[in-house]
Amino acid sequence: MNFLWNLKSIALLLFFVSSFPAKGQTANDSYNRGVQLMASEHYEKAIEQFSEAVEIVPYFFEAYYERGRSYQHLNDHTNAIVDFSNAIVHNKEFAEAFYNRALSHALLGKTELALADFSQSLVLNPENIDALLKRSEIFIHKSKASEAIEDLSNVIALGHTNPNVYFNRGKLFLQKEKNDEAFTDFCAGISTDSLHGQLRMERAMMLIERDEYQLAAIDLTIAIEQGITSQNMYQLRADALFCAGHYAEAIEDYTRLINSFRQRNEETHFNRAMAYFLLGEYEPAIRDFTRVIGLNRNNEEAYIYRAEAYYKLGKGSQALVDYRIILRMNPANAMAYKKRGVMLIDTGKFVEALEDFGQVIKLQPSAEIYFMRASLYAQIDDKRSACDDLRQAASMGHKEAQERVGMYCY
Repeated sequence: MNFLWNLKSIALLLFFVSSFPAKGQTANDSYNRGVQLMASEHYEKAIEQFSEAVEIVPYFFEAYYERGRSYQHLNDHTNAIVDFSNAIVHNKEFAEAFYNRALSHALLGKTELALADFSQSLVLNPENIDALLKRSEIFIHKSKASEAIEDLSNVIALGHTNPNVYFNRGKLFLQKEKNDEAFTDFCAGISTDSLHGQLRMERAMMLIERDEYQLAAIDLTIAIEQGITSQNMYQLRADALFCAGHYAEAIEDYTRLINSFRQRNEETHFNRAMAYFLLGEYEPAIRDFTRVIGLNRNNEEAYIYRAEAYYKLGKGSQALVDYRIILRMNPANAMAYKKRGVMLIDTGKFVEALEDFGQVIKLQPSAEIYFMRASLYAQIDDKRSACDDLRQAASMGHKEAQERVGMYCY
């Protein structure tokens, strides 16, 4: 009996020893077939194979993981999460399972669970750039700028040079009013991708704040060429070109704003008028100043520059009409008195010019206007008054007056 019992025990033991490798081999075969099916995008059939694998070997965590990924490809994130969770149960240090479960949680709107899983995946694999990027997106969504900046900084430190990383970190720096750091990031991003429209646009706006209009116009042009063709972009470029002294190019953009974007407002017409004026194209400048006045009859600058444009074209009487209108609207407009005074000097009407300069001195005294009146007094041989004004201009820091007062007033 003992002998027979021992034989049965040995036979049973041999059965179990031989059956486990067979099962393991069958599970591996199913797993490998599933991987191949996934590679050819036959996800439903792949799921069948992975299911066979875990049925044979319930602790086969790689099979759970790959089945979860197959479910992800089919947008079945609920089942994907179940499989990633099973993979983690059998391998608590499976960083990729935490990462992919986080992806599914995020797609289902479960941001807190996603955040926890991304964080755990990074504990297990701190150099997972994708996890850092995804977690930074959640931090941005949750208005946690400092945490997002830290993740993006780690991404950059790991050697990732995607320009969007610099763009996103730059925008976060702007939120925290760290403008120098933001500007540095926008520049770094552009050095990585010189045709990145969003980076160019952001840097252009910062360049405008720094009064670097020429460079801003270049950035805006590249952004527009890359398809960012909003009304605001043309407005920014028009103003940057104007401030950089590129009046002809500014006129093109202002014209586009007026014709293509129907931006027929006071400001746009005034800016185009000034660009024409500064180019010496007085006829179109007058047309635009007239449109401005039609939109706002109280725009004193439009009257002043239209008057000056009339005078440049030899239409002094029309210029005087505009000056009278301005001063009737606002008797305290020092600029109108000054410009009319200069025009009156050119036409030889010195007495009237002196009256206008006197009004300017009452309203807005300056070293320049004292010097101008001194020159006018000298022209009509009123040396005493000329010296009084020269001394006043010199005392206010006018360098030419300081040089002349010693030579002229003795």
